[in-house]
Amino acid sequence: MRVLVAMSGGVDSTVAAKILMEEGWEVGGAYMRMLPPELSAPGDSCDAERAAKRLGIPFYIFDMVSDFRKNVLDYFCDAYLNGNTPNPCVVCNRMMKFGAFYREAKKLGYERIATGHYARVIRENGTPLLLRSENRKKDQSYFLHGLSRSQLDCAVFPLENSDKEHVRAAAASFGFENAAKKDSQDICFVKKGPGAYVEFIESFTGSKMKCGNFTDPEGSVIGTHEGIARYTVGQRKGVRTAFGKPLYVISKSALDQSVVMGEDALLYSDVVRIANFNLLYPDFNPDNLTAKHRYGQQDVPAVLALDDAGGALIQFKKPQRAVTPGQFAVVYDGEIVVGGGEIL
Repeated sequence: MRVLVAMSGGVDSTVAAKILMEEGWEVGGAYMRMLPPELSAPGDSCDAERAAKRLGIPFYIFDMVSDFRKNVLDYFCDAYLNGNTPNPCVVCNRMMKFGAFYREAKKLGYERIATGHYARVIRENGTPLLLRSENRKKDQSYFLHGLSRSQLDCAVFPLENSDKEHVRAAAASFGFENAAKKDSQDICFVKKGPGAYVEFIESFTGSKMKCGNFTDPEGSVIGTHEGIARYTVGQRKGVRTAFGKPLYVISKSALDQSVVMGEDALLYSDVVRIANFNLLYPDFNPDNLTAKHRYGQQDVPAVLALDDAGGALIQFKKPQRAVTPGQFAVVYDGEIVVGGGEIL
């Protein structure tokens, strides 16, 4: 069977391609050019091409700058300007890696696509199921919960339960030049540093942030700020106003550009509402569910209630801190990803 590997130039996708070759797949590699030159990491496409050449596999470059702008960059900026805190990696996986990339792969005659994600796909009675990696420290199933069943059906994750040390050692043993290449961090299209998100949004949209007021929970003005995109729920560090006592961002509103500040106790909630819940595993055991409301958290016991409109309510059995609109909540039944969606 033919499989096309999404090669970023990093060590994970390179080793993924090598593993597939050893398993007997007919392997090709492709690099998605998603960013204009001024935003691209220098050398990534060259690293990917060098790795493919060393592997002796066909290599392609897909120009997806327009798709990425429409599906990811616009979403990212709109979310911040509307008072949310987005997670572009979730959207990129659904719309780009397993959307636009698979579209191009099929044109070339490839039946499956593979990435360097740490996650698992199994088939139960012909239905694909998304599972966490057994390596919980590297598990990336959270970022893949937005895939459709048809997208999961074409997905291959060769790294599955690997750890990064093993992957780097494998790359070194194969003689790959990128064996010691640093992992990508944060958002791939935003430079590092204080205020980088705001700088990117202002540059991309061509407009400056609107100033607004800090208020207390009762609505009284207690200060001013330079744009709601500079803040996220739960934040204290970086709030450049002295309130006389520790206060945190409780909520934001794009309607009046206000940022509500309050004490830490106000950040706790046991309910998450989702408008569009992507249900991947309808046969879940309701007594065995856990959930998390952002990547990097430990999932905790929860109850899931689905509605007839495609939405969901997740009730945590213990209140959670800083549930943030725009982030994604994901529900698990043991190792299986039940589904998830964007927090309202």
